[in-house]
Amino acid sequence: MTLDDHVRRELVTFVARLRESGVAVPGDGAQTAAQVVAALDDRDRDRVRAALRAALCTRPADSDAFGRLFDTFWARVRGENADYPRSDASDDDNPLVGRRGDDAAATPDDDGGGSGFGDGSGGEDAGRGGRGDAYTADAGSRPVSLDAAPPDATEAVAAFTDALASLPGRRWTTGEEAPDPRRALRESVRYGGVPMERPMRSRENARVKGVALVDVSESVLDALDRDALLAVLHALRAAWADLSVFFFDTSLRDVTDAFDASTTADAVAALADGDAEWSGGTRLTDALRSLRGEHAGVVSRDRVVVVVSDGIERGSVADLERELAWLSRRAGLLLWLNPLATNEKWSPSAPGMRAALSFVDGVYPFADETDLARTADALSRFGPTRRVR
Repeated sequence: MTLDDHVRRELVTFVARLRESGVAVPGDGAQTAAQVVAALDDRDRDRVRAALRAALCTRPADSDAFGRLFDTFWARVRGENADYPRSDASDDDNPLVGRRGDDAAATPDDDGGGSGFGDGSGGEDAGRGGRGDAYTADAGSRPVSLDAAPPDATEAVAAFTDALASLPGRRWTTGEEAPDPRRALRESVRYGGVPMERPMRSRENARVKGVALVDVSESVLDALDRDALLAVLHALRAAWADLSVFFFDTSLRDVTDAFDASTTADAVAALADGDAEWSGGTRLTDALRSLRGEHAGVVSRDRVVVVVSDGIERGSVADLERELAWLSRRAGLLLWLNPLATNEKWSPSAPGMRAALSFVDGVYPFADETDLARTADALSRFGPTRRVR
């Protein structure tokens, strides 16, 4: 079954209002909402409510906000003139809503193509002034260079690193955060049951390890601050316990060593000395296939994989899904930073980006170091968005 434009628009609005109210909606919330509603044979109130609650509520604490806003959503879907209650949280308070627009999502048409919700103006070329057709898969590349003095990305990278390091799963170590009952018991037995001073423990401040897969095709570089990108990669290489950096457009290149330089400018010089190029075409599937075939060892369950890409793929979506499935299984966490998502009209309507949504743990906007800081805040407050199963 399909949805008419009115229902799609109301679903997008509903998801936005949920986020404004602090509900931890998954990153692909509007798309998932449309899919589950479209799959219902009987769209009565109770069935729609149950389906949307399962798709959009990831925490029990969000149930009250969902129920309150669903009543308004249902009234609006039925054509009533109902206004959503005003949220106490502003868009600035919740980094997952506002200018991001990452949930103005698309749903597949009957022919398998993508169409945006509402008026369809939020596709992959939103913000490009209609230049999408100007990019080709095999355009020529140019040497990597700086346009100006690179920004200081240290603070944003530190926040991003701390957010990743503080996610659930860290081990305990000696500290002052909480009592350590296991060590207390061991020491009690050791000293014949004599009461000892209560030992304490804290979560281990694990240093992050990861892989950065950076799409340096022209379509991506035109949508972000290139100097900021280089500064962020240089700061990440210094801040993380281990980071492998790969550039890809029509091929995959390991450029990790260049970012060991003392400054971002020196890193760019090292890239130039190594004949690294960017601003060409893109073959996302080929790049991921090369990673699996030639560098599989850098991806493991103890590493974060960060993909910087607009997700545009003109090849086989089935082949792309196969490579993403491998990457998803191997990585401990898979985050996708999309420079197009900074535009409020953007939606993941291109087939490649839609395919990625089924395998990533979170999709976030990224055009400069400020966006990375916002992503850090989102991760700290909400955790990564759930992976679609």
